[in-house]
Amino acid sequence: MRIISCTGYYGTGSSAVTNLFAEFDNVCCLGDREYRFLHDPDGIADLEYNIVENNNRHNTSNAIKNYIKYVDTQVNHGYGDYDIFEGEFARATEDFIDEITELKAKTWWNKDRMDKGALFCFIDRIYSFAKRLFKGELNTEIRYSMLTDKEPAFYSAIGEEEFLAAVRKYVNRVLSFANKKDQPYVMVDQIVPPTNSKRFLRYFDDIKIVVTERDPRDIFLLERNAWKWGVIPVKDVEEYVKWFKITRKYSNPSDEDTDKVLRIRFEDMIYKYDETTAKLIDFVGIDPARHVDPKGIFDPSKSIKNTNLSKKYPGFEKELEYIASELKEYIYDFEAFSK
Repeated sequence: MRIISCTGYYGTGSSAVTNLFAEFDNVCCLGDREYRFLHDPDGIADLEYNIVENNNRHNTSNAIKNYIKYVDTQVNHGYGDYDIFEGEFARATEDFIDEITELKAKTWWNKDRMDKGALFCFIDRIYSFAKRLFKGELNTEIRYSMLTDKEPAFYSAIGEEEFLAAVRKYVNRVLSFANKKDQPYVMVDQIVPPTNSKRFLRYFDDIKIVVTERDPRDIFLLERNAWKWGVIPVKDVEEYVKWFKITRKYSNPSDEDTDKVLRIRFEDMIYKYDETTAKLIDFVGIDPARHVDPKGIFDPSKSIKNTNLSKKYPGFEKELEYIASELKEYIYDFEAFSK
């Protein structure tokens, strides 16, 4: 089972790749929902850092508990659209945590107390003081907490290879479960980030990653006028340009595995549809004959309406000029296709 994943920097059109491969009859496409549990804050990459790279008694347990909370939020509070896994993601997570945990005990420290909020901390300190006062222990080092013998702690000092093997097993399990027809390819959106691919390739047995980039002028106009999610700072164009540069700073490492990672332009999928589609098919290694519904889901004649947006959203001439001057290497030559 080969995994195909598209990824980008927010608003860069990576879903076009998802839609393209959804047109193949031997691809299980999980849709355009983003399953980012490997690289989100408190995700698997953070977990690896705190178990393998910066292991200590507090970091490791805290990181494991943070990942458990993260999964609970995604699965049970509707933030990740994980219903597609029908409870298997939660079960697989529990087994994964068991596999990487060497000792589970009932211990606590101040971070556990603080994580429960200011009110709990206040009450717990009063509880500790009252109990010490009642027992005549105010002049001792003894401390009490309502967490004693109740708060779970997780201890692990497993090595890198053992951790990676557990992650790959975990990833294969949840994606195989979603692949009901046992297709040879599974398309999953944003399961990896557009940066640091060398780290995330280790989490898979077989994956191809497509990273999309987009003209920064169009991203600015869409966020300012259409999306308005508040994810990108667009009220001030100078802030926007700084944000754009920062988020791309580590985009093209010299040691990136180009057999596993392909970087394309969203606009090329539209203006150079045949050429770019052929490039993607060759990169993924999929039989072009299985492309049974070309342009049935990703239709460049429709997507072109979301490009070269300066006429659709007038009044931003100064901002767009500034963006073009500061981000020259990212500007798409729309004029070449208007002749």
